[in-house]
Amino acid sequence: MKRFPLFTKLATIVFLALLLLVPLTLIRSLVYERQARGAQVTQEIAASYAGAQTLAGPLLVLPYVEHYTTETRERDGDGKWVITRQAHKRPGAVHLMPAQLDVAGHIAVERKHRGIFEVPVYELEATLSGRFDLPANPAINRNADNSTIAWGEPYLSLAVSDPRGFAAVPVLSVDGKPTLVERGSELGDMPGVHAALPAADARTPGRRNFHVTLRLRGTERLGLLPLAGDTHVKIDSAWPHPSFTGRFLPDPSTQQAGADGFHAEWSISALASDAARQFIARAADCKRSGCTDAVEDRLDIRLAQPVSIYSLSDRALKYAVLFVVVVFAAFFAWEVLQGLAIHPIQYLLAGLALAMFFLLLLSLSEHLAFATAYGAAAAASTSLLAYYLSHVMRSWRGGLSFGACLALMFAALYGLLASEDNALVLGAVLAFALLAAFMVLTRRVDWYALARPQVRSGGTA
Repeated sequence: MKRFPLFTKLATIVFLALLLLVPLTLIRSLVYERQARGAQVTQEIAASYAGAQTLAGPLLVLPYVEHYTTETRERDGDGKWVITRQAHKRPGAVHLMPAQLDVAGHIAVERKHRGIFEVPVYELEATLSGRFDLPANPAINRNADNSTIAWGEPYLSLAVSDPRGFAAVPVLSVDGKPTLVERGSELGDMPGVHAALPAADARTPGRRNFHVTLRLRGTERLGLLPLAGDTHVKIDSAWPHPSFTGRFLPDPSTQQAGADGFHAEWSISALASDAARQFIARAADCKRSGCTDAVEDRLDIRLAQPVSIYSLSDRALKYAVLFVVVVFAAFFAWEVLQGLAIHPIQYLLAGLALAMFFLLLLSLSEHLAFATAYGAAAAASTSLLAYYLSHVMRSWRGGLSFGACLALMFAALYGLLASEDNALVLGAVLAFALLAAFMVLTRRVDWYALARPQVRSGGTA
């Protein structure tokens, strides 16, 4: 009977490598499941505390009612023209943005725990000060040229994403005079607060200074809308891992972040921001909470977690196939060079030990620091494989050498995970080095001799 040992062996190795994709895929799905559970915990905490916040305002609202008459001409039964006049009332509002807005705030962060998951929540203590420049004749989009305007009671409005976040009633004053703050922004269904103003103060042309003090709670993210002609924001916190997103980033000359926390400042002109128009458009048809989050021209501060164990575990799993290929290639090279047969079951067990590394990494990292979890999982897998292979290879020296090489590979993988920006070049260099090592070790192998069919002789009856 003829058989082809080289091709049979290679086909078996490839089949086993493909078979190991099953447990690796299951482990990756477990990573996604735990990641989704973490996101669910964040939503649960936000539902019982306060969600991510976006602060908008204050802005001055001048409500009015436009009265106008329309005429229609129709012929009666005698053919004469009959003019019918009908009175109309159309409510509307003029929205005046601050000419200048200065925001100074401090973010105090607390970690909320639920099971093994933790979510950063915060309380913002801030002051908002600035001024309105009131025009003599606010621009109104009239329905009729001869209409008359009846002005209503003006008010200042401050909008947020989640009104449960108000830790106390905001304190608001205009030109040094305190005003009563009430629930609701009075901007459609947009949540927030408002404060009524005397009509004389709001309708008299000139400058009006305002000052707001507030405490606002939220989860993970704080956003601000630059509605004023000139917006200046100063925010600091003891949280060491901020992530600045949105359409506007902090001024590089003022941005500081380190182990003691961060400090950031923004200076945004209305020439660079369309937030005011976007905000008014959202307020006109707002039927739900979170309308402020739909404004694109914004600045955001996210309380990022220093290490996302699930993203790191997922990135590590992307190199799992490379680990399996390298280990199987090392086994095959050992067979060829030493003339020692390694059974397919032994290949499979070694591959499963590698797969267990990624499962250990995921489970341990939920309870330990990622570096500690990685070291423990790598040490366990390396020790097991070194011990097992010393018997498979019938050589303690061979098993220890293989374990040392595997430890170097785990160290290289950790370097890839720690240096995300350089992961591609480091991974390419590692793959090239492994291929080069295999080529050098097998450079004298006569592959034709290995591929020749062997004939197994049988007895005659």
